[in-house]
Amino acid sequence: MKKSIILIMLLYAISIFAQYGDISWNSPQLTSNNSISFLEKNLDESNLFSLKNIRVLRDSSTFSFALFSWQDFKYSVGNFFSQNDNSYFLYYRSPDKQPNRLDPRSSLMPFHPNNVPLRSLLRFSLHSGSDFAVKDDNNYYFVYYGTKLSGYINRRLFFYGYWWAGHFAGDTDYAEKSKLIDSWTQNSNDNDHIHLDNITGKITYIGKGNFWSLSVGRGKYEIGNNIGGSIILNDDCNDYGYFSNKFIFKELYISFLHATLIPDSTSYEDTKTYTDKFLVVHKIGWTPDNKFELFIGEEVIYGNRSIDISYLLPQTFWRATEHNLADRDNVLIFAGMNWKPILQNVFYFNFIFDELKKSEMFGNWWGNKYALQMGNSYTFNQQKNIKLSLEFTAIRPWLYTHYILHNKFSHDGIGLGFPEGSNLIQFAGEFNIDLRQNLNFNLHSSFTRQGSIGNAFYINYNDRPSDSAEWLEGDITNKLSICPVITWQSLSHHKLKIGMNISKIDDEDFTEEFMISYQAIY
Repeated sequence: MKKSIILIMLLYAISIFAQYGDISWNSPQLTSNNSISFLEKNLDESNLFSLKNIRVLRDSSTFSFALFSWQDFKYSVGNFFSQNDNSYFLYYRSPDKQPNRLDPRSSLMPFHPNNVPLRSLLRFSLHSGSDFAVKDDNNYYFVYYGTKLSGYINRRLFFYGYWWAGHFAGDTDYAEKSKLIDSWTQNSNDNDHIHLDNITGKITYIGKGNFWSLSVGRGKYEIGNNIGGSIILNDDCNDYGYFSNKFIFKELYISFLHATLIPDSTSYEDTKTYTDKFLVVHKIGWTPDNKFELFIGEEVIYGNRSIDISYLLPQTFWRATEHNLADRDNVLIFAGMNWKPILQNVFYFNFIFDELKKSEMFGNWWGNKYALQMGNSYTFNQQKNIKLSLEFTAIRPWLYTHYILHNKFSHDGIGLGFPEGSNLIQFAGEFNIDLRQNLNFNLHSSFTRQGSIGNAFYINYNDRPSDSAEWLEGDITNKLSICPVITWQSLSHHKLKIGMNISKIDDEDFTEEFMISYQAIY
């Protein structure tokens, strides 16, 4: 009996440290770290609830609140300007074990005697910041504030919610080109300010055994390793609502996502009545070990009707489903591979296509719509995070286009495919190094060669000039881009970014954009 109790206690203790709370959905192993604004990069869900270094709480809970008392307020002000602090504006964590040590079964009960769920956490923070950008004689600044909330209940139900709001001032015409403007905005009465806000959040339940999860949320995702942008599903867009699930077995995983999108320019005059538009993705992956991953999947854009139950079956072949639904939706099939011959070296390959004919595989039939992306990332020094990544991308004309407006591969006016569009080849590189413990330098560069025909998602492919399409067809544009960024964590709760975006198109002169971004969070 004692051995059984000890075994149960041991398994329970192992489960506490084993559950890191990974609620991410198909987060790539490699993505670009090059961003000039702290609000620009997508949220990294994979490390949101990492519990590796959290000690086991016994008997009592932990609670802190910056405004609980005058002493707490003075203590929090000191922490806010500290160089080594991990406190929050509000923090609560319930114990991992029951206080009754005489009863070994008490540690397995889900509730504390005061009816608070065990193994639960709540974190709440306030954040604010400002971005300032200059290009030629134009400049603007963006000031914002917001909140961050995250936590879990019994280490089964995980949740987070991030919100920020702010306004642009200065040259508003220049500000409209900011990457932060990816959705609806509101101008002030005098048109001197552009107001916008954003919110992202998620609730995830992880089932027993940690092999399946079910989520509902608002956010955005990318599929496939990349540094220049994903060719499969990119996250340079507005957030969207979704529900998803994930099953992880020993060497196999299956994931599914159904999202609600906003169609492009299909509202009825000024009524803001939009046609329904949806994105569904299912992906199957094989990971025989920690060095190799192979995946395949489908994604469908459909709309102008309610949710189609046929696309809620992740185990079926959606290409055939779409044919049986009158061949009216936009279906793309993708595959990819990630290989680590050694721990610090990653080779990756991504592929996506819409239509292919075997007889025209190497011909110029316009319907050969596909893209491939391959790259390698090598970490020279893990402690200093010295990493060099190189990537090649090639995309045929017309890939992300469709003849039905609400089936464009886009969301709220921004493409969901490769950020630069299609009918292109691109060479990209990125170098990253931690100059000091709190000082990072990142350099991203790319050369893009793009044709003018069939190169954007909003073009109707029925308007194509002919039934053939050559690589880089049309007028060719050459674009060189270089973006160095320095990120400095000056204090525990204060961050600063300084960066430039230097670009050149064809024979035009170089253009330089300079930006400073500051953020404080507590």
